[in-house]
Amino acid sequence: MPASLVVVLLVILACCVAMVALFVAAWRRTLAEVDASGLVYRMRCERCGAEFDLAPRDFARPGARRARSTTRTRAKGAALVSQPRYHYVAKRLACPACGEKTWCETLNANEAQDAVTPIALRNFGGALLIMVVVGFVLRAVFA
Repeated sequence: MPASLVVVLLVILACCVAMVALFVAAWRRTLAEVDASGLVYRMRCERCGAEFDLAPRDFARPGARRARSTTRTRAKGAALVSQPRYHYVAKRLACPACGEKTWCETLNANEAQDAVTPIALRNFGGALLIMVVVGFVLRAVFA
């Protein structure tokens, strides 16, 4: 295998690793900004009916989630934007009132989405822009 091919493959691999790190950093930055915004998810236990607040970091943790939504497409400037409107969002959590791990409905899902979307677009849009620029640079260098 020629040495130049090895160098090219290593550079591409390094760029892939850097892009994954960039997106992980964007995810962490988004979570930190959403936490700092003061947003709380209002939840209701489907078993006992108790209502409680949940921090965005806890809501973003992995776990079962289910939702029913409709998508509405509207013109926003020169672009067509499709945005889901949630009728029902639930996450499987341990209820602080009854102690059972059960489905808890998110009461303010649409308001939370409206607060989180601009933050996520800013952070992930910047990461995507950097990825596109690096792709063009690699194409120019290795063409």
